[in-house]
Amino acid sequence: MGQKIKRENSFDTLLDQALGKQGHGGSAERYTRKGTSRIWPRRHVRLTLSLTILLVVGLGSSVLAWQNGIWFPAAGPNGLRAVLIDGLSVSYPNPSFTNNVTKTLSSAEYSVDYIGPDKFTVDTLANLPSQGYGLVIIRAHTAHSAIITSEPYTDSKYVFEQLSGSVSPATIGTTVEYFAVAAQFISSESHGRFQNSIIVLMGCGDPGDRETFAGAFADKGAGYLIGFDNSVSAQFTDSETSALVSALAHGNTVQESVSLASGSDPVYHGQFGFVLASSVLQQRTVNLLSELSLFATFGILLIFGPLAVFLVPRLLSRR
Repeated sequence: MGQKIKRENSFDTLLDQALGKQGHGGSAERYTRKGTSRIWPRRHVRLTLSLTILLVVGLGSSVLAWQNGIWFPAAGPNGLRAVLIDGLSVSYPNPSFTNNVTKTLSSAEYSVDYIGPDKFTVDTLANLPSQGYGLVIIRAHTAHSAIITSEPYTDSKYVFEQLSGSVSPATIGTTVEYFAVAAQFISSESHGRFQNSIIVLMGCGDPGDRETFAGAFADKGAGYLIGFDNSVSAQFTDSETSALVSALAHGNTVQESVSLASGSDPVYHGQFGFVLASSVLQQRTVNLLSELSLFATFGILLIFGPLAVFLVPRLLSRR
């Protein structure tokens, strides 16, 4: 054992002498060859680490982009088809509003479907993106980023959705409970895709709700989300929505139509506004890039940090 240690010490001494004479003749040549054989593996290691980081970042960005709907460009307008979903008629029926909207859209060559309160269920919203409507008007109560349907609540239905929080019970001023559908349900549980459709929510809301709903419908291909920024009465929302629909039917843009229906509720001060789906996706792209840069920074520190701690002292000791 003592002889082995002695031989190793002798080898270290010879190596130190070789390093000290790297500027002289054959010893330098031998060291250069030895150094070259050591440098190439390190280059391969750096290349491998760099490719690994790029691969991880690329896969991470692909997954996040897919989850955020960035890779699902909206198609063009899907023809002149519209639907009026009227859940509010359970407590505030208004046949005059229904007839007025239907007549206005029909005069502009829209094909209009009407879904009354007896057919406004959770499944209605689940299948809505796949129905091919270019204009969707939802006359229903909204609260806390959820749309309240006319389907009576029972704990034995939509069990998985209830457990996930995307469906829950809600009341609309009476003791009767109805199913409420959260914005996340539209994103994750609905089927098909809108075709750059215009979505109009006639219920109460706030700017945060409007942004949340805009994100959910944008995930499914909608082009615009129009909704109120505060509470509104049934009479006011019917009046403003009639003006909005008339403006759209006469060829005005969404921005122009919202401006023409921009009155404020005299009691609750709610007012129409709109969110462009592309702005939602652009903001998500910015957030995604920010997250990826942070992720890449941590990845570099995680991989190269230990290497630096190991290599720097050795490099300094050779000076």
